[in-house]
Amino acid sequence: MYICDFMLYNLDLHTHLRKRRESPKNYWKAVIENNLLGTAITEYNNCDPKKAYFDLLAKKPKDKILIPGMKVPTDCGEVLVYSPDESLYDYNILYEENVSLKRLIDFCNKKNYLVSIAHPFGSIKNSATYIMGLPKLEKLISEKNIGVEAYTGILGYLSYYMYDSFFIRTFRKISDFFEIHKFYTQIGVSRVFEKVTKMIDQKSYDVVFKFSAAIKLGKQAKFVTAGSGSFYVDRIGNGVLTIDVPNTKNFFEEMDSKKQIEFILDKIKNKKIVAVGPPGKYTDDLFIRSTARKTKIKAYNDLIYLTKNSVKSNKKEKKNNEWLKSGFDIFTNYYCYTFGSRLYFFSRHEVKRNKYCLSYIHGSFFCYLSWIICF
Repeated sequence: MYICDFMLYNLDLHTHLRKRRESPKNYWKAVIENNLLGTAITEYNNCDPKKAYFDLLAKKPKDKILIPGMKVPTDCGEVLVYSPDESLYDYNILYEENVSLKRLIDFCNKKNYLVSIAHPFGSIKNSATYIMGLPKLEKLISEKNIGVEAYTGILGYLSYYMYDSFFIRTFRKISDFFEIHKFYTQIGVSRVFEKVTKMIDQKSYDVVFKFSAAIKLGKQAKFVTAGSGSFYVDRIGNGVLTIDVPNTKNFFEEMDSKKQIEFILDKIKNKKIVAVGPPGKYTDDLFIRSTARKTKIKAYNDLIYLTKNSVKSNKKEKKNNEWLKSGFDIFTNYYCYTFGSRLYFFSRHEVKRNKYCLSYIHGSFFCYLSWIICF
């Protein structure tokens, strides 16, 4: 797609490799399949990010760009650091446990590295908003040269389930019937549906708030980034940042990789980007992009991932004195996850052929219920 002498390209600025021991070959396969100009490898600082970068660099296709990066847990939540070269892997401050965020920002500014708040409204244990509070985060953003990850693939895709999901709309209709029917009210069934409906409403509000609040916070920041944020390479491209690049031989053939990266980071730093969000035409409304068929399938993949992690964390966090209750919850949630995921994989080939598949809907429904119960 051309705009004057420029061409639009997508970048995923939040990817991992070693956390799930993925292969560089599959990593670049995902990049090519999603038609990305390039990525930033932002491996955790305790997962040998330097090795991750050089492993990917050795297998990198000539026409793709790899930006050196790192994910650093700080005393105020996780941040993403980007550099025009691999020099960032040689500084001890980036490997310190719970390093001071303000100290890290000052260091990166001196080295001309970019720092961006990762998933500012993500999970409670690693996101800046919940650790330091929104007012303090907004103040930090206004005072320091720091960016915000305005779109994270997993949270953005799940917003689809809040707005345009067939099974959620259908479940609400069924729930309304059971809640108002006199017979089901007398035997107590309506109370079960009322409770589940309230849980769905709360989870819907939470996800929609996180989705919109990150975009709003990005408008206040010096610059914004976007990425998939998943540990699995097949989810690369779920969240992208769109920029315009000169459609000339100078950029693609005469510039070396370092100058290409500097050009991209300079555009990001000066907020000269076109869009952030899910893959698709940037001219489309963000909601339309989030509800495209390809997006729906990827959203369900992320739903399975979150559900699986929720079940695992639920097992670990339950206390011994609540064994009976937790045992029931774990059994119920694990059953929902297992049953839903099996139905999904069974119907995957039909979904890819764009056929309506009841098993796909049922699988989504059970996984979603499990997720809202225990996540």
